[in-house]
Amino acid sequence: MRTRRCQHTGDLLNWQPPKVEARFDPDRVRAASLPAKVARALSEALRADRRSREEIAALLSDRLGETIRRDSLDAWASEARESSNISAYRLMALVAVLNSKELLNELLSGTDMIVVDRKYRPLIERELMEEAQLRLKKMIQQADREWRGKK
Repeated sequence: MRTRRCQHTGDLLNWQPPKVEARFDPDRVRAASLPAKVARALSEALRADRRSREEIAALLSDRLGETIRRDSLDAWASEARESSNISAYRLMALVAVLNSKELLNELLSGTDMIVVDRKYRPLIERELMEEAQLRLKKMIQQADREWRGKK
């Protein structure tokens, strides 16, 4: 006789831990040069957002206090228009409008850094404190061994 699976619980073997590092599909942001990578990441972030580019441009304009048109978004997100790079302050405003950790993580891909949710900050700080505490404990143990050896 076959046993029946419980329909109220998930399959524990299929569980995957949540991703800490938000990323786009690597195939969609792969590029040969850094300017092309920026354009592809911007394009992907704009595509992932459900709002129209006109709406995004209006929100960006409000945030910056300057007029940003859809044409500017299109130019920044175009690999063919290498001379149309987005400035840093506009990029930061766009990241805020899109709320896109993925965009920043793609731009940081050549570094040792990643962007994580602010809610994880206390956990990271706690881990750093534990590591420091462990280093201090080892230093104390080494000092104790040296002290005992001199008696």
